[in-house]
Amino acid sequence: MSEQPALDELQWRAPEWIQMFGLRTDNVLEYFAQSPFYDRSSNNQVLKMQSQFNAPVLQPKEVTQALSTMRGIEFAIAMALPASALWIIRKQNRISPSEAVALATYFVINENIYMAPSVYSIISSRMLAGVRGLREALVLAADRLPKFAPTLGYTYYPTAQEDEETAKERVQEQMMARALANARQFELEQSYLNMPNRESQSQQGLQKSTVPAESQVGEKHGPGVVATAAMKRRRKKEK
Repeated sequence: MSEQPALDELQWRAPEWIQMFGLRTDNVLEYFAQSPFYDRSSNNQVLKMQSQFNAPVLQPKEVTQALSTMRGIEFAIAMALPASALWIIRKQNRISPSEAVALATYFVINENIYMAPSVYSIISSRMLAGVRGLREALVLAADRLPKFAPTLGYTYYPTAQEDEETAKERVQEQMMARALANARQFELEQSYLNMPNRESQSQQGLQKSTVPAESQVGEKHGPGVVATAAMKRRRKKEK
C-alpha cells in the first residue's frame, strides 16, 4: 500500500459539491466535513448524527452554542470573509465553555482546503533552506581553493571566467615552478651528501703542507745536487 501524503502537503476540493450546494458561511463546515482533514470522532459529527433526523436543522450559531457545552475535539469557524471566499477553520480541544486549546488550523480559499503548517515544520524548512545555501556557498568557495597532489603539489584550478588557453598556461607555469623547485631541492641534497668527501680532501691538503723542509728540498733539487753539497763540506773540513 502506498503511504498517504502528509495533511499539510495536501490540497483538497470537491467541485461537484460546490455546484450542488454552493459555498457559504452556514455550510462551510459541512463542506469541510467532506475532506480528509475532518475527524469523524469529533463533537461536530456527534451533533450531526443527533440532529439529522430532527425537523429543524441546527444553524451555525446553535452549533457553536451546543459545542461549547461539550468536551473533546471540535471544529469551529475562526474567521469568515465571504466576500474574499476565505474561511479559517480551527480544530481545537474543548476543555470548558470558555477554554479551548487549538490543535490545527485550516484555510478554505476559493473552494480549496489547505492545512496550515506547524511551527516546527516552518522552522525546520527554513533551517534546511539556510543549510542548503550555506553548503552551496562552501562548495563554491572550495572550488577556488588550491588542490594538492603528490605529483604536482598545489594546483589552482581556473575559475569559470577564464578560458581554456589561460587555464593551460597557468597549469604549465605551475608545473615549471614545481620542476624548478624539485631541481633546487635535489641540488641541496647532493651538496649535503658530498660534504664528507670535501672534508677528507681538505685534511689531506693540510698533511701535505706539513712535510719537512729537507724532503721538500730533496724533492726540489734531486738526489745528485744534495750529494755534491755534502762532498764540498767534507773537503773544507779536511783543509
